[in-house]
Amino acid sequence: MQWDLPTGTQPPYQKIIQLINTALQAGTLLPGQQLPPERQLAKQLNVNRSTVQHAFNELVSRGILERRVGSGTWVNSGKWGVLSQKVDWQSYLTANRLSDPDNYMVRLRQLDGQPQVINLAHSSIGADLALPVEMTALSGNQLVAQERHVNISGADELKEQLIRHLTGYLAQSVTPDQLLITSGAQQAFYLIAQGLLQFGDAIAIEKPSYFYQLSLFQAAGIRVLGIPLGTDGSLDLDELQHLYYRHHLRFLFVNPTGQNPTGQTMPLKARRALIAKCQELKLPIVEDDPLGMNLALTGSSIKTLKSLDPDNVLYIGSLSSLIGANARIGWLIAPPQLVDRLANIRQEMESGISIFPQLVASQFLKAPNLSHQLKHQNAQLASRFQNLRQALAPFESTGRLTYHRPANGNNLWVTLLMPNTLLPSDYTTFLTNDLLVRPGFLFGVNQNQLRLSFTNFTDDLVTALTQKWARVMDQLLTTER
Repeated sequence: MQWDLPTGTQPPYQKIIQLINTALQAGTLLPGQQLPPERQLAKQLNVNRSTVQHAFNELVSRGILERRVGSGTWVNSGKWGVLSQKVDWQSYLTANRLSDPDNYMVRLRQLDGQPQVINLAHSSIGADLALPVEMTALSGNQLVAQERHVNISGADELKEQLIRHLTGYLAQSVTPDQLLITSGAQQAFYLIAQGLLQFGDAIAIEKPSYFYQLSLFQAAGIRVLGIPLGTDGSLDLDELQHLYYRHHLRFLFVNPTGQNPTGQTMPLKARRALIAKCQELKLPIVEDDPLGMNLALTGSSIKTLKSLDPDNVLYIGSLSSLIGANARIGWLIAPPQLVDRLANIRQEMESGISIFPQLVASQFLKAPNLSHQLKHQNAQLASRFQNLRQALAPFESTGRLTYHRPANGNNLWVTLLMPNTLLPSDYTTFLTNDLLVRPGFLFGVNQNQLRLSFTNFTDDLVTALTQKWARVMDQLLTTER
């Protein structure tokens, strides 16, 4: 961790106490970890050794630290809660564990839905683009009866429809016992974290990646390490190998098609190289493919990682790209023994999935005109993408920003061409101008980049966005450093 005293007017020993408490809450100091020697820490913090001793003595008295004769001072790995003072709940509220130092997302959500706001933050489709779902009438008794007899891994009827649509796309046969139906893709990630990983395990993800925003890994004590993503959507395999041996990686989580946030799709050559490297390292892959059903229905020729290596890739998909995030239907394709284990873990946690959304999803996938409806949806999304390009054209033509056309997906990954590197706090300028965007620091990078989603960007917003964007750029350029 970084041993730097916080700012403020309190005495130095209190600053040291604050520094250690903050590190414990953030997870940069862990139970059982040794602290630097008092003399060394005093020199590093530019304080007297007696000041460090004073702070350590206070923390020892609270049960947070412990001294071991002959080996120094350690974070107490036993019971912490024997404190005479009240719990400081405010410290829990202000703990920063999600790489959002200025509560940017909190402020964004407060603005969400306001009439004057232009929302470029949400990539999931809204009700106006969601494909229609027709449900065959079922009585309450029929639903209860089906709920009682459904397999804990998911409804057979929905599995049948998924197999029908995904078999060609995945270029392999899929059996019902390889399918776990989940309440959205995030539940699949959660079950992997709970059932196949342990506290302290390390996983690798792309950098940038929306996985940085999923608190479920941090909540499970999983260490997340980023692998640089190339401009063509390929991964730095040398860095992957380096991190594998250094941190004993257990999984690689990757989103190779319509990568979020960059929109890039990994080339086939890079996919084959990634598969070969992971086979060499015996490193299993979790392939996140939120656009998979969309591509399957349109006859895409993209080769998934699952199709290239059926045995070592766990495959996750969902219906969110077709009927919106609120559908809460996803799936995991994995070896049957893993499906059984994760299904049982979900039952033990009493977080199973209801039969009703599964029946709705099954009826949706049975629709005879599904491909036609999807073509219409894709045409509307293409039009909204052009709207966004039109609004940004004045800034691209004058060299104030650049972007690559997304290969798949609903996001534009924009680089702001500015003389200074923006601080996380600088991006609040977008919010104060009623523009909702997702800055790069939310995705694990800080290079003047941000993600713009065009799913909700209709043509009547073009002029307003150009005007708001101009104000933001002018204000950012005049920000004092």
